Amino acid sequence: MKKLIYLFLATFLSVFVYATVNKDVTPVKTIKTNAERMYDAITMYADSFNVPINIAFNVARIETGYLGPHHINYNHKQKSCAGALGPMQIMPQYASYFAGFPVNKTQLRDSIELNVYISMKILNQHFERYKDWAKVLGAYNTGRPIINKYAKTGTTTNYLDFWIPAPKQEETPLPDVIDDTTSTHIEIYKDLFKS
Repeated sequence: MKKLIYLFLATFLSVFVYATVNKDVTPVKTIKTNAERMYDAITMYADSFNVPINIAFNVARIETGYLGPHHINYNHKQKSCAGALGPMQIMPQYASYFAGFPVNKTQLRDSIELNVYISMKILNQHFERYKDWAKVLGAYNTGRPIINKYAKTGTTTNYLDFWIPAPKQEETPLPDVIDDTTSTHIEIYKDLFKS
């Protein structure tokens, strides 16, 4: 009976050690927050359209209060009193022209990626025309290449100073599972086959 109990315990421990060591777990698909999606879209499209990253993130902050990828309660579905929509506040009457395909108001307001794409395309085309980021931002804001408060604020390079920092995570030391359980496992086998 004693050997049977030891055998059961040894088998149980073997399964436990195997399950602990061999973590062949299918990765869980994580759902990104709106702020993380915004970060991804801005970094991708700013690079694609040669828009300096500080300009792109400053426009997002000025237009809709975006404070970086850790801005947990970021609302990208905003509408201005002038009728501009979405995270980068694009005017609906210009969206289809700059996108190169028909864009309706719902798409412009709800799709972070589409809105950022159009915004970066607008900024790029304005820069090709005006060759000055301050004038580009003035044109983005007013439709005219003027250097206003918006343009001065948008050209600053300290955009990260406004971001919400990443939450601090405590480091938890991992238990030395392999050594402790393996040694216990070996002792059980020794006891099992002593006699």
